[in-house]
Amino acid sequence: MLISKKDLLNETGISYGQLYRWKREGLIPEEWFIKQPSFTGQETYFPKNQILNRIKSIQELKDKYSLEELAKILSPEIAERYFTIDDLNIIEEIKKNLIPAFIKGFEKNNFTFVEVLIMIALSEFKEASDISLGQIIDVIQGLQGYLPTIKSTGYIFILFDKDQDYYATMYEEQAQVYLDSRLNIVKKIHLNDLSNQLKLKYRKSFNFKFDEEEDRKMNMDTDGFEVELT
Repeated sequence: MLISKKDLLNETGISYGQLYRWKREGLIPEEWFIKQPSFTGQETYFPKNQILNRIKSIQELKDKYSLEELAKILSPEIAERYFTIDDLNIIEEIKKNLIPAFIKGFEKNNFTFVEVLIMIALSEFKEASDISLGQIIDVIQGLQGYLPTIKSTGYIFILFDKDQDYYATMYEEQAQVYLDSRLNIVKKIHLNDLSNQLKLKYRKSFNFKFDEEEDRKMNMDTDGFEVELT
């Protein structure tokens, strides 16, 4: 679903200048500015959910971080780092009783950032459904072949069921994907949203890399596993 620039400015209360400043600063991706023909020539539209969530995040955080820091925090690109089982136990959003199933499904003990986000999504779904541990393992094994190749969080994760069997798919946010109407979508998550929350909440715990100067400050300030935001 798209929202026009006029409706976006009215709904969020931001100005035209703020919107385009945030674009120049890298807080709002260039590809979210979608040009479409109109009676006056061209009108700019945006993916509604993504832009509203992004502007809400910017408004909540702009007094705590510089625009340069925010651009790095909200970036969909991810660092080439792996998470251990000990790391998984730090992340409150990952249910501890599911970790053995994640290890069995992925068939390894070190995980990429995107794989961690998938664990969080499945943990949330487990809380609200009767999906079994075996079905969680099956979903992971269905995804694991291509997850390590994904280097961006700009994807949508969809979990759906067919006759009480669960399946998953992932596609880039701007892609048009049409699923068979016989499939029942039970979970749809923008990985960017999970990524932003994880980076902010566990910024010091995992020493997420934003820039060299900030890394040095965090290395000096961090003592153990400290959660900065909740």
